[in-house]
Amino acid sequence: MILSAFLWWLVLQLLGLMALPLTWCLFARLPGRGYALAKPLGLLLAAFFLWLGGTFRLLPNTAGGGLGAVAGLAALSSWLGRRAWHQVSRSTTSRRPILGWLRANWPLVLSTELLFLLVFVGWTVFRAYNPDIAGTEKPMEFAFVNGVLGSRFFPPHDPWLSGYAISYYYFGYVMLGMLIRLTGVEPAVGFNLGVASWYALAMVGAFGVAYELVKLAESGRGGSGWGRSIRYGLLGALLVGFIGNLEGLVEVAYNRGWLPLAWIQWLDIKNLTSSPPSGTWTGGFWWWWRASRVVHDKDLLGNSVEVIDEFPFFSFLLGDMHPHVLALPFALLAIGLALNLLLSSLETQGPKLEVRSLWHWLGDVTGLRTPGILLYAVTLGALAFLNTWDFPIYVALATLALGAGLAVREGLTWGVVSRAASGAVIFALLGWLCYLPFYMGFQSQLGGVLPNLLFPTRLSQFLLMFGPFLVVVVFLFALLSLEPGRPVAGTGDAQGQVTELRPDVRYPILRQVLRLLPWTIGLPLLLVVLIILGFAILPQGRAYAETLLQDPAVAANVGGHSLAQLAGLVARVRLATPWTFLLLAGLIAWSGAILWARLSAKGAVQQGSGQAAPANGLTQSDLFAVLMVGLALLLTLSVEFVYLRDLFGTRMNTVFKFYYQAWVLLGLAAAYGLSRLAVATTPRGLKVPGLVLAGLLIAGCLCYPVAAIPSKADGFQAEPTLDGLAYLRRYNPGDMAAIEWLRANVPPTAVVLEASGGSYSPEGAGRVSMATGNPTLLGWDFHEMQWRGKAYNDLTAGRLEALERIYRTARPEELPGLLARWGIDYVYVGALERNKYGIGDASLARFDRSLKLVYDRDGVKIYAAR
Repeated sequence: MILSAFLWWLVLQLLGLMALPLTWCLFARLPGRGYALAKPLGLLLAAFFLWLGGTFRLLPNTAGGGLGAVAGLAALSSWLGRRAWHQVSRSTTSRRPILGWLRANWPLVLSTELLFLLVFVGWTVFRAYNPDIAGTEKPMEFAFVNGVLGSRFFPPHDPWLSGYAISYYYFGYVMLGMLIRLTGVEPAVGFNLGVASWYALAMVGAFGVAYELVKLAESGRGGSGWGRSIRYGLLGALLVGFIGNLEGLVEVAYNRGWLPLAWIQWLDIKNLTSSPPSGTWTGGFWWWWRASRVVHDKDLLGNSVEVIDEFPFFSFLLGDMHPHVLALPFALLAIGLALNLLLSSLETQGPKLEVRSLWHWLGDVTGLRTPGILLYAVTLGALAFLNTWDFPIYVALATLALGAGLAVREGLTWGVVSRAASGAVIFALLGWLCYLPFYMGFQSQLGGVLPNLLFPTRLSQFLLMFGPFLVVVVFLFALLSLEPGRPVAGTGDAQGQVTELRPDVRYPILRQVLRLLPWTIGLPLLLVVLIILGFAILPQGRAYAETLLQDPAVAANVGGHSLAQLAGLVARVRLATPWTFLLLAGLIAWSGAILWARLSAKGAVQQGSGQAAPANGLTQSDLFAVLMVGLALLLTLSVEFVYLRDLFGTRMNTVFKFYYQAWVLLGLAAAYGLSRLAVATTPRGLKVPGLVLAGLLIAGCLCYPVAAIPSKADGFQAEPTLDGLAYLRRYNPGDMAAIEWLRANVPPTAVVLEASGGSYSPEGAGRVSMATGNPTLLGWDFHEMQWRGKAYNDLTAGRLEALERIYRTARPEELPGLLARWGIDYVYVGALERNKYGIGDASLARFDRSLKLVYDRDGVKIYAAR
């Protein structure tokens, strides 16, 4: 276990070191040079080379291919990062400047590496006490990992639908598979090391972005120390990756009897009060699961409708290697790139609105010309391949960063907006093209966007989820709105020193809020009105309205089938629960007012220094923090009115996807906001209340991880192991021995027939294909439906019937033809198959007569097609 963990850590260290020269140049505008983001950048680029080479059959998906991809990373980093080794400027020539930078910035380097090591080792130990690849989505994810490992080229074969490639955003599993190949660890061990390493990458990424924001602000005030930036960087990691939401505090309060029962019931946390208080700190089996279901909808009959509101710590506690987890370090990498874009665009003259000028400008703001543009495109585009809906979110953040930088120089105009949007379109289009082979074979369940008319979020539950962050946001906005004026743009002397101040200027933020508030309230309501009108005008709208009116919960409250009655019902529901919408509308108006007031003045560049001055009173870090908050608020507001259509027919997954990224953005902004409050001298009355209230709420959020870690690890009582299949070896040794035989003796592409079952099947359907990567006829059927969408029925037609015939009814002479028809190489008969298909001696005799018995041990038989 220790050797496997060491090798895994070592490979990640080497990837980070190889990517460091490139990182140092790519993040040249940041004081920390993006050092904390070097590992995810190196991992992403190496995996990109492996995937691209494997897709075009230039590089095999083997250990040798992985080493070739790493060599490609090293070559690219050495070439594009050559300034790190020999930098020539107009005034000086410096050899190996990166080494001098590392020596000068040793506190940052040491803090980053210690944090990564601490989280990696700590979470490796935690996973060793609950390593089972069982339950929730883990079997699916392990099947994908083994499917990738068993595929010589890409796209990888689907272990749960023989004959087809994986139709899912599988890039994260390519990364995980590459690390397993390079370290030589067993896949079941690599799965758990992957959970620990992705957690460490995410924590260090959050630390790095928060550090950069605080260090930038410190530099603007003339500060040069390390301690404060590192402390608030660690706070950023804590807020993004370690705290829980306030459900943990409510859980403790309920079980300890600290609050009246009526208050707890008013919060309406799903299943919390279904059992009496335990008298201990927590209660109930898997109590920690409730934190991911704090927000839940209720239909008009009072029935609960599932909503997912995961946050990063819950994800790593659960241990699923799902796409939103695999994408998290790279979302933080994209945030760091967006911050670098903001700083670069502040110092770069804006382009004309034409392709050549835009291209040259983007090359300048990336700092690496055309290769820089491509690197941004590869990084942003990877988010679509990792967790698709992250892509538009972080392209939007890049657009806001470009636009804000241009607006500081030129004022907030439509020309600035169009140029920023055009630059982002180039990034997005190139990002799409970089991963075009993935899209060519990708199928999805998504079927457009639908209106959310009847499920507004209750404010109490929204505040349980985001309350601590929003408190910091309110105090930060108040600080930025009421602070005295800062140095006036264009008032520096020849050396760039500010010589003129306007200390008494206060900007009319409140007036601007009042101007924007009718828009932030009115536009969503106008959208609802237009949707209702669409019901009356458009055929698709009328069909959707009829579907709504036929719903029993709606029909019971409408009393008829007219659109007017439906519109009245929507109005009643919205008026009964308006507070989350009004809070978000107010905060969005406030963030827009701050940006408008600070960016609408043209020319905030100090003369003589070449450095961007505060944007009309807003520092660079302030500006980026407000952009992150504004984007997060828009994400949470959007699910109040629309959701992405999928097989579930609710907003469950949309809330999940958007809230997750909102948590990351708000957590980073809150860490910076607290650093800003801590040094604020005016206005009086904000600093102490803000810090005290935020501190109390954050302490309340720490209740969740403190209680959940030992609970999930079952008190750290079991024998520790990183083998995720140890449970199978312990409870079902027959299946485990057969799986090991298959892995040793059967090609990874051979089709092995086993029992099919529903998703999350408790009896273990898909367990052989999950553990070996060998494709089977049909594994988790509902998950295949989710991945394939409308194509599912055509792709799976006849498979369940073939399973029944092979295992139950086919005569011996029919079996060879059936196996050949479906491309089946082996038939697996274990306890599950015997019980599910009623296989007895007579059925086994059929197999013995027409197939070749190649394995017979501990109640498991495996037959090969003759």
